[in-house]
Amino acid sequence: MTTTGGHPNITDFIEIQDVHKTYVSGRRTIEALKGIDLTIGRGEWVTLLGPSGCGKSTLLNILSGIDRPTSGEVRINGTVISTRTEEQLSRWRGRNVGIIFQFFQLMPTLTTLENVVLPMDLAGLGRDRDRARALLERVGLGELSENLPSELSGGEQQRVAIARALANDPPLILADEPTGNLDSETGDRVLQLFHELWQQGKTIIMVTHDRSNAERGSRTIELRDGLVVSDSAFPGDTAAVDDSIRLAQQAPTSH
Repeated sequence: MTTTGGHPNITDFIEIQDVHKTYVSGRRTIEALKGIDLTIGRGEWVTLLGPSGCGKSTLLNILSGIDRPTSGEVRINGTVISTRTEEQLSRWRGRNVGIIFQFFQLMPTLTTLENVVLPMDLAGLGRDRDRARALLERVGLGELSENLPSELSGGEQQRVAIARALANDPPLILADEPTGNLDSETGDRVLQLFHELWQQGKTIIMVTHDRSNAERGSRTIELRDGLVVSDSAFPGDTAAVDDSIRLAQQAPTSH
């Protein structure tokens, strides 16, 4: 057990060791990440804060397995994802990670319900339509289960994306600017949903450029020019910490 981000006695869930990411564009070499070392505990709500181009979305993509580090190691819940094949990563991601994108990324020809069922299919977990309906009810959209994304508002589409991210009950939720395209009232509703998920023991990593949003979680990591420049813990919610400790003690290591 270690102390991480102000939460005592929470097991290390994510370990990032000397991660570099370099992109080559024509004759230019761009260093997006310049040696990131971080440890994130199970059950933390971490926000990655910083201006555009600082490396926060690149780091999130590496944590999801969508992108790979140029060098360094990423270990999540005992699994070294930085060395996995694409096929292995796809299977691992389907069962362990829920991803929420800024632009929703819903399938336009599928209904709301079918969009939530889709990750179950892709992970080989069957088509549990009852669970999908329950998740839509949970985000307040049960009556819109047969609607297409084009028939929903931006806030409703984002809530469908959250339900989809929860389809396989992943321990890790990654969100890239989840309120970036929403009005302030709808964005606040989405952040309240995140708070409820955090209280229930989910580990959440959220990219934002808004400092007030960043302070809704338990810890803020600020990036600039591919480097961590600050790492601040907040008092957080006692119930969420207690749940996190309990789940850390019960959860098996994922391989």
